Amino acid sequence: MSEPIGFYEGRFYMLSNFSAHQVVYEGVRYATSEHAYQAAKFSDLVQREKIMQAPSAFLAREYGQSLDGRVESFDKIGVIKNIMREKMVQHDDVREALRATGDAEILKNHPDDDGFWGMGPDGSGQNNMGKIWMELRAEII
Repeated sequence: MSEPIGFYEGRFYMLSNFSAHQVVYEGVRYATSEHAYQAAKFSDLVQREKIMQAPSAFLAREYGQSLDGRVESFDKIGVIKNIMREKMVQHDDVREALRATGDAEILKNHPDDDGFWGMGPDGSGQNNMGKIWMELRAEII
């Protein structure tokens, strides 16, 4: 197996939810996959619209931290996997980057990660986003 590949910065940044790739998810166009994920957390249409209109993925994430108007029993792994699949299907460069990872372990290596989606600050995180990218890679290789 090859050396692990991180996607916080550098050549594989397009695997990040913050990369500048629009995503159509459930018939709605979002500026980034982060916008789509954060909006999906809410049943409240005002909150969803605020997130959709956020001028950056960072602000979409910030707006998505609200607890008001959330979807009950939100399946965060299932939702993000569907959004990431849509991003992969809709963008050739994302598919090619994913293929270029070969058989390497894919790591979400953001230094401020909470350890659920990525490796966390000490490297002991669950790396769920990296695991999802590896699952999706298996679908196209």
